[in-house]
Amino acid sequence: MPDEEELTLWDDPRTKVIINRILATYPKLSSGAKFDKLFQNESTSDALEKFFTENETRCLLIPESLKLTATMPSKLPKTKCLAIVKTIDELTAENITSSIITNELGGQSPFEHLELVANSVLLPVLLNPLNQNKWGEVATREITDRFHSFLSSTTI
Repeated sequence: MPDEEELTLWDDPRTKVIINRILATYPKLSSGAKFDKLFQNESTSDALEKFFTENETRCLLIPESLKLTATMPSKLPKTKCLAIVKTIDELTAENITSSIITNELGGQSPFEHLELVANSVLLPVLLNPLNQNKWGEVATREITDRFHSFLSSTTI
């Protein structure tokens, strides 16, 4: 039978928000023993509690291995990594949904992540003809040329 601390962790609305975000990022883990084991681990409950309550702990990184960490590693895992950043000092059940920013990091370094975001998000926005209609032809050509130059400088 789980002890009271484990019940509290599972029943905490803040934890449920984090769990939902993890499951949205890593859907294959939704029905696995690995995921259930994560929240029975004392280091996980400590990391979550620090993230929820301590001012110094602003970020929570969750790779697919589900080893929660509050510090940015020098090298990211080869697969995606979930990053959760809080915008206020203490997270409560009432403010957690509006006070966290989540991002899925891809690539092995922040530089590779920048390249992925630039190609997957920014480039389609800049090349969208509906956006370009308001810029004018000269501005459109200048923006796209400079952005393609930026992309070529980020690709190694």
